[in-house]
Amino acid sequence: MDPRIWHQFVPVTVAVGVGTYLIRALSLVWGSRLAWPAWLKQWLSFVTPAVLGALLGPALLLPDGRWILPWQNAALLAAVPTAAVAWYSRNLLLTVLAGVVFCAVAGYLI
Repeated sequence: MDPRIWHQFVPVTVAVGVGTYLIRALSLVWGSRLAWPAWLKQWLSFVTPAVLGALLGPALLLPDGRWILPWQNAALLAAVPTAAVAWYSRNLLLTVLAGVVFCAVAGYLI
């Protein structure tokens, strides 16, 4: 690695690591001691599904940045039965195992 880049890489990496740690640590410390309003708790309960949808949507519907027909999209074909397993079983390990199996089968078939 070029020494000029190394001098930029280390401080940025350390700063990002410290920032991430402080955000998580402070939210755990303050979050357990504060009384959160009910409306804020309800609003925050929608953040996780929204972020998950924002991350998974493009990955499933636009792999490689372009639209692929659903029956030619192995990731989408594997995601549908995996979501059904997750919905009915409510078991993370079973869902992950099903996702691996469905992804392998869909990749093999397509």
